[in-house]
Formats: sequence, structure tokens, C-alpha cells
Amino acid sequence: MNWEFIVGRSLASAFGADAAVFALAAIGLNLHFGYTGLLNFGQVGFMALGAYGISVTVATLGFSLWWGLALGAALSVTLALLLGLPTLRLRADYLAIVTIAASEIVRFVARSVSMREITGGSFGLSDFADEFYAINPFPGGSYGLGLVQYSARGFWVITVGW
Repeated sequence: MNWEFIVGRSLASAFGADAAVFALAAIGLNLHFGYTGLLNFGQVGFMALGAYGISVTVATLGFSLWWGLALGAALSVTLALLLGLPTLRLRADYLAIVTIAASEIVRFVARSVSMREITGGSFGLSDFADEFYAINPFPGGSYGLGLVQYSARGFWVITVGW
């Protein structure tokens, strides 16, 4: 058993892009729950709508990454307002139910067969990150410390994510 490989991959995953996404979601949930004491699962739907807003704008419609970021943020804020205004007076358990339902609606719509041409359905969209990688300031090569190594692209994603 190659312990060096196992530990290196585990550490790389712990500091990788997926960990940054989950940390960002946890920070949003902690911020909302910490200030209000209300459990809100809407962050999942907001993140999904923002991500699909970016990817559809860039991959499907052919706009710039910056327009995609603006549209993704605008879609997330719009969903938050549409969800937040009617639920202002709900108790904690009902707010959790409504926000889970809204997040599930976003997931079902994005993965539906009728939206496959726009959102990619269950497979999602890919090959839209060229403009993001074009602004990478790190020259090609390998970056890391000890057992943890990243490519220049991976290190750029981690730098932006964290």
C-alpha cells in the first residue's frame, strides 16, 4: 500500500476546489443560522442557479465570463428575493421546508430532459472555462508543498476559490 500516494491525494482533496465550494456553502449557512437561528437550505439553490447562470451564459449563449458572473449573481439574488419576501414570517421548520422545496425545484428544472439543450441535463455543461484559465497568472508547471502537488490550472482554481 502506497501511503505517500494516499496521504498526498487526501491532502490535495482537503484543500482543493471542491473543499472551497463546500466551505463557501458552510460559511453562508453558518452566517444565516448564526444571526437568525433559522435553518435555510436555500443556499444550495442559490449556488446552483448562480453556477448554471454562469455556465449557460458562457457555454450556450457565447457571452464573456464577466457577463456570466454578473448574470449568475443576478439570478441568485433574484431567487433569494423571490423566496425571501414571502417567507419573512415563517417559523424555523416551515422556512426549512420552503427553502428545500425551492432548491429541489431548481435541481429538477436544471436536470430535466426538456432543458437538456440549455443546461446539459444530468451531465451539465463543460468546456466553458477557457476565458477563466486565460487570466491565470501562474506559469505552467507543478505547484505544491511536499506530498501535495497541483498543476498550474488547479493551483489557479484553488487560489481563486480560497
